[in-house]
Amino acid sequence: MTETPIKLLSQNLINQIAAGEVIERPASVIKELIENAVDAGAGEISVKIIDAGKGFISVSDDGCGMDRESLELCILSHATSKLSSENLFDIHTFGFRGEALPSIASISRLSIVSANDSSSEGFTLRLEGAKNLGLSPTNRKRGTTVEVRDLFFATPARLKFLKSNASETENCCDVFNRAALALPEIGFRFTDGDREKFRYAKTDSLQKRIRDVLGESFEKNTFEINAEKDGMRLRGFIGVPTFNRASSNCQYFFVNNRCVKDKHFACALKSAYAGLVPPGRRAAAVLFLDIPRSEVDVNAHPAKTEVRFGNSEKVRFFISSELKKQLSSFGAMKSTTDVSPQKFYPFPGVAKRAASPIAREKETRFFSTFGREVRTSNNFSNSTAALPSPAPVEPEFERDETFRSAPDDGNEISLGNAVCQINNTYIVAENGDELIIVDQHAAAERIALEKLKNNLSLDSQVLLLPEICPLRESQVELLENNRDMISKLGVVYEKLTDDLVSVRSVPAILGVCDAKSLMSDLADELAAFGESYSAEEKIHRVLATVSCHGSLRAGKKMTPQEMNSLLRQMEKTANIAQCCHGRPSYVALSSKNLNKFFERS
Repeated sequence: MTETPIKLLSQNLINQIAAGEVIERPASVIKELIENAVDAGAGEISVKIIDAGKGFISVSDDGCGMDRESLELCILSHATSKLSSENLFDIHTFGFRGEALPSIASISRLSIVSANDSSSEGFTLRLEGAKNLGLSPTNRKRGTTVEVRDLFFATPARLKFLKSNASETENCCDVFNRAALALPEIGFRFTDGDREKFRYAKTDSLQKRIRDVLGESFEKNTFEINAEKDGMRLRGFIGVPTFNRASSNCQYFFVNNRCVKDKHFACALKSAYAGLVPPGRRAAAVLFLDIPRSEVDVNAHPAKTEVRFGNSEKVRFFISSELKKQLSSFGAMKSTTDVSPQKFYPFPGVAKRAASPIAREKETRFFSTFGREVRTSNNFSNSTAALPSPAPVEPEFERDETFRSAPDDGNEISLGNAVCQINNTYIVAENGDELIIVDQHAAAERIALEKLKNNLSLDSQVLLLPEICPLRESQVELLENNRDMISKLGVVYEKLTDDLVSVRSVPAILGVCDAKSLMSDLADELAAFGESYSAEEKIHRVLATVSCHGSLRAGKKMTPQEMNSLLRQMEKTANIAQCCHGRPSYVALSSKNLNKFFERS
């Protein structure tokens, strides 16, 4: 092998390598240029793209602008106005690496038009693949406009890694909207070709900006959080548990107003909502963490999408504990629902009317929550039928309690009077102008779980004869590894062989139950959680399994007194809007919803 001498790379190649780290796609360009505009003190920022940003990107602002000398320097590597000292941990701006503009220039055709208050005229600087085409005077008011044409023309191999125009446009919109959420005090405008897609007026209200960006449904189904501790502040809005989504696209995290993808936020959010949202679903949240700059490294990633905390466990515990406090206060809240005739197509007797694309888009956005809740409730009733069927347990109902209207303070709920029972599974109740539909098993399951959580050391009920339970070897091993936790729940068993246990006692709260199915389900829950989860989270899942076995089942016929007693217990129970697996336990439809369905004015 011939020895190759070491040599320095050309500056243009260095810039292209840097561009590979910072500029992954058109959305990356928009992010960098918006951050520059914010650092320049912009009050209004306009973004325009053509051909998903591959053909053209323009970001214009009314910030402080640049004079001729600064304009010539801004396209040089590691030239910046954003570091006031040699301390990289003392960052007060969004940009700081000094790579964005030279990196963009090295792979595109770039023009920068800028003017400031100290000069009577502005200047235009043009570059093509990092080749400086010169500076010329121009007429422009204070501010800067950066135009990027033919992105990746100098590195065409990068184009084949881009997705479809629709996907790249969606990424551009996502970056734009995240910036708009972080900075409500700035006005934002986004244009795709000749069509204006977004326009957000500046405001001093984060809630209004959330409504503008994420929609009225998101705003209605979230509540505010604001907590401070040890110099940290957590603020923003989190969704009620039943307002959840299939992906994490409904989660927005910001550290010192910088949008980040952070595992500590994600883990804390998941921990706080454990047992409140169904498996595979994600809670909705817009969360801001304000933390001393000396305790966070924003230079951990070239694209500045990740940060590193000095004490990550402290941060995670703070976020998780504050979220849990808020959820415990508002756990009875359910997501607002609406009903549309379109949800019942293609049932006979309902004629579907044509709607404009804009109307269909708004309707889908507004009614999506209701459709998901109804489907989830139906699926849940089917899934319970597939569960092992222990002997029925008579619920302990207070039969003489009458309905009392609960105060509407956002924390207590009122579920009215039971009217009837459908399919021995759903309770229908009337509460003023609302129609309430309750999944009786889901509601009883949550009531049992909350009682269990308040008394973690449960009394045992000794079986007349020990029940021999054949299990898999892996299940027995998991039970043995968590024997102490299981014994606190009132389960007493003896290991006979590697795949056989003898159950002597079960939790007294369950009454009569199938010991084998209980032990098998406990082992399966422990296996699903693995070793990476905290003891608290494991205990919650185990309690959820126990409560499911001891709860009122679907298919149990109930008297009116029993149904009303269940409703009263629901009103007193935390987190009653969902069962212990996170599925909705009831839905409420107002007379306004029903009038809309029947097309009454």
